[in-house]
Amino acid sequence: MIRHLGVCVLLSAVFLGLSCAPQDDTPRTDRDDKDGPTPVAHLANASLKERLAAALQHVHARDLTTSHAFWTIFHGVLGMGLDTELVDAETRKKVKFTDAIRIGEKIRGMEFLPSVDGIDVRIVEGSGAYQGHQDQFIAEMLQWGMPQHQKFMVGGEERVFADFCKFSKAKASLHEKQELSWAIIVVSEIYGTDHEWTNRKKEKLHLEDVVRYELNETIENAACGGTHRLFGLTWAYHRHRERGGKMTGVWKDTVAKIEEYKRNARKYQNKSDGSFSSNYVSKPGYAKDIQSRIGSSGHTLEWLALALTDAELRQPWMEEAAIAVCNMILENSSRDIDGGSLYHATHGLHIYYDRLFGPLAGMTRPVVPLPPKS
Repeated sequence: MIRHLGVCVLLSAVFLGLSCAPQDDTPRTDRDDKDGPTPVAHLANASLKERLAAALQHVHARDLTTSHAFWTIFHGVLGMGLDTELVDAETRKKVKFTDAIRIGEKIRGMEFLPSVDGIDVRIVEGSGAYQGHQDQFIAEMLQWGMPQHQKFMVGGEERVFADFCKFSKAKASLHEKQELSWAIIVVSEIYGTDHEWTNRKKEKLHLEDVVRYELNETIENAACGGTHRLFGLTWAYHRHRERGGKMTGVWKDTVAKIEEYKRNARKYQNKSDGSFSSNYVSKPGYAKDIQSRIGSSGHTLEWLALALTDAELRQPWMEEAAIAVCNMILENSSRDIDGGSLYHATHGLHIYYDRLFGPLAGMTRPVVPLPPKS
């Protein structure tokens, strides 16, 4: 199977000088008619709802196998939910990924390291497939409702998912160069947006301090065009408002940042096909490489599906972007697609579909903190 660098690596190296982590083998399509018409050819007169459903159903039908590595597999869970199944590369039998890791099955590139501070998701050097963002695995599990009491076998001992969240909180620091985009999701989701704690270095933290840290970091020079950072800030802000928090101080500044880059996403959208800029939310761009376009449009759509109000979601420009992402996936249905690109796009399409039309039959619903009504 051909190996690809993750789209964030490609774009960051070319445009930003930063990178996301390398990815593993790409999830394969199971279509036999490699030279036949792509599914999008049959959707010429389809509604937005039908097109979204077709793209999501296609992605869910792609194989994730036990031979894939951790980075690709947990991105699959981000895109498809906790019920995501792995196909045994030899026997073709299926097992849920969450069942596999719960009982301590070995997955290439995955290593859970217990400590007094909780459980770290350790980067396995040389595996070619590892967690490239601090706390990403934990935050992605939470985005599909992983319960804190879920049991895991770690190092021969029974632990619970809350131990992963505990480590995320203990590791976070404002005095080290860290990517805290995912940590603010973990803390706001599990502990609340008014949470205070002491980390493992005896530093006293408040979630608002961590949000401020992320606000002070750049969007343009962040990995994956800053969309992870925007996603984390948006998630925390929505949870803050859901729980009665006011739009003052750091939260007022967060709203200003969100609104600025919402405008940018629309401003730099490609008029030719509705896709988002290959430079994400920073400047115009249309990459020739389809992997890059799926990655940039998918990441941007994922954040906007969370950030936009109900009225904004229904505006024509957003509908055009969603259709563009669906078309890119379906037009490449017989090709390998980079896992990070494919599954961030799929997560975005799931959120978008769910907010517009409710749950898609036969699929679980992503956990989404909705934007405030006013």
